[in-house]
Amino acid sequence: MAPLNFAMSSGEKIWIQTGDPSNPPLTDSDVIPAYLTADAAQGATMLSIDDGSGNPVTITASQGDRVLSNTQSPWIIHAKEEVANKFDNYMQGFVDAGGQADVIFIDMETSISETIRMSQDPRWDDASMGLDGKSLKKFVQDSPYTLQEIIDAGPGDPASNWSKAEFTGKLLSDAVEEALFDVAQSHFPDIQGSDYSQTGVTEANSVWDTDGNERWNPHVFGTHGSHPLYASIRQFSNTTPDGSGKVNDVGTHPYAVTHWQVRYVRGMHQSTGGKVMPWLTYENLIDSFFNLEVRDTPYYEEHVRHMALHTDSDVPVLYFNARGDGGPDKGDDQQDLNFNSVLAGLNSQISADSYQTVTTQKPAWDTDVFATAIETPNKRLWRVTAMRVDPKDDRDIVVDVSNGDTVTIPGGSVGAWYETAKGVDVTFSYQHPPVDNLLASNSWLDFQSSVWNVPGGATKVSDPDGGMDAYDVDTDPTATSNDITLDPGAYTFSVWVKRGSNNANMRVMSVGGDRLAGTSIKKDDPRYADWVRKRLTFEIGSSQSGMFVELAGNRSNLFLYKPMINEGKRAGPYAPPEAPSPGSQEISLQKGGNLVSTAVDPTYPDLEAVLGGATSSIARIVTQDDQVFDPSEGTDEIGTWDPTEAYTIYAESPASFDVEGTVVGAEEVSLDAGWNWLPHLGSTSVPVDQAFDTIQNDLVMVKDEAGRVYRPAQGTDQIGSLEPGTAYKILLETPVTLSYPLE
Repeated sequence: MAPLNFAMSSGEKIWIQTGDPSNPPLTDSDVIPAYLTADAAQGATMLSIDDGSGNPVTITASQGDRVLSNTQSPWIIHAKEEVANKFDNYMQGFVDAGGQADVIFIDMETSISETIRMSQDPRWDDASMGLDGKSLKKFVQDSPYTLQEIIDAGPGDPASNWSKAEFTGKLLSDAVEEALFDVAQSHFPDIQGSDYSQTGVTEANSVWDTDGNERWNPHVFGTHGSHPLYASIRQFSNTTPDGSGKVNDVGTHPYAVTHWQVRYVRGMHQSTGGKVMPWLTYENLIDSFFNLEVRDTPYYEEHVRHMALHTDSDVPVLYFNARGDGGPDKGDDQQDLNFNSVLAGLNSQISADSYQTVTTQKPAWDTDVFATAIETPNKRLWRVTAMRVDPKDDRDIVVDVSNGDTVTIPGGSVGAWYETAKGVDVTFSYQHPPVDNLLASNSWLDFQSSVWNVPGGATKVSDPDGGMDAYDVDTDPTATSNDITLDPGAYTFSVWVKRGSNNANMRVMSVGGDRLAGTSIKKDDPRYADWVRKRLTFEIGSSQSGMFVELAGNRSNLFLYKPMINEGKRAGPYAPPEAPSPGSQEISLQKGGNLVSTAVDPTYPDLEAVLGGATSSIARIVTQDDQVFDPSEGTDEIGTWDPTEAYTIYAESPASFDVEGTVVGAEEVSLDAGWNWLPHLGSTSVPVDQAFDTIQNDLVMVKDEAGRVYRPAQGTDQIGSLEPGTAYKILLETPVTLSYPLE
């Protein structure tokens, strides 16, 4: 017998084929499951197994399909043949019973893993068993990646994306299509299916998936395995690509969800010539399964309209509701009827047997209004959707049309219809009406009023609107506001701010004294050289009654104007803060503990927004003050990333994340006697003796994350240089202040 083509480990499961290997499909009687009781090296001709009763047995090894391993190869020949055989039997029974079928779609969650054993299988170099007329070996050789790079790639890695789209993803798609769609088509030649011609995305039109990874897959059969348009945003709620392809905060506001799904469906539309088959879900799943804010707002129906408008008139819209037994988080008949009523209203509005989607460009991320247009035989019909801070706001929104016309979106709605003649293109813009300020009274606008406790005093100064209604607020000693009673939920505190003469901190605190959100306004930060609106998003928990504002800083002051509190995680309709001076830093994490810091103050400091896709690799983050971020437990005591702090990040696997924002300039870090965690606030390496030259007399020891030390008194230097992105533990005899940049 031929020797084994690959090494196998003790305990590994195998399947022994007892029938004719040239005559698939395999049946249960043709395959015996077994487990190896000893390692088998590549080239072995004998395998040691357990017979199922605890008795050792030795069998003869062979190549190919005689001994099948669950990680052997991507050639799922027998599985494909057996599925096709069983499905054909089912379809024949369906036909014999008088069944008729117009469309087939499946709910599939499966994949083919890439392993090194692919290259150890004799079919690796067989063109008849490959893709696009090439052997798999040649197919990978002609790709941008090696097999090892594909195997080692993690989620979101370009090599992984390429494989899932062009390599193993296509192998699986082809196999499933042959096993299911081709069989169904042999019985019903005109049947339609959710195959890749109607759901795929090409690389040129790649989209950002629910986990914030840029993805494409032009070879898809099956609905769950393709691109369902669920309004499900998951990890993507923390990551939205900006113009450079980097990621910033989007949140879970229902407008953001619907806006993103329109970008998603247009990527599909551009890839498939309009043959998009949306798969939508019942309303409750969107909220209960993905923890969004879409349910019970008009944005759910708006999402359905836009997805349906991106199909051709001859393509069905698929709807998923497998939970018809009622209950607070279950689908029910009423939800089905609501969904059907939206489509019925859509058909009535279109009032044509055929139409074509004519808006295929993805809407810009920074727009608060977008529209989808279709063209019928006698008109162009637009659905215009706007961002409404409170989706249930009963005020009208007036949207301006580039031709001088207007569209009114009634209160409580988030979209409206607009018609033009065929072939007419227009654009839309609007100004959101003022948002209610949840602060208790106008007294909050006056920092000299009794609702503010400013021991150092506040002085009127010129404001951003050209008046004299802003204040120079002394934050030393700490200034605080009165308590503000708020119901449990998400809120945004916003205020116009300009930096003062020293560094200061602005925090939102719970009535009980817990820090809910905060930021540092640094004296040299160019973002705050002139007036900008600063926003702090926070949550009031069920056990909390409200919050207050705290302004603190040693010998510091802040210029402040027009504080506001709004509901929700999206701030009111104000001009965004001025663009910060650009800065970027990549932080690489090894498996295990990492003591890190950044020399960049992130533009979007929310911790999960900073970590982005690396969040899934992180087990725990701890600060020197024992504040903890634990995504598996849903614990976040840290809240926002502070560049003047150091963090120990425990990673379950290697990962990295990019911090985008403003490069930290001149900075002073106060250190106590004893142990301190010291961030390296520099973008270049600095020799350790030079870095601590000004505090040599007070310095006992410096230690890095690997345990290497610098002891100047003993002349020990195992560290060499402070490196960007790292932090250090420093032991001091007395309190000191260390000034950056280190020179």
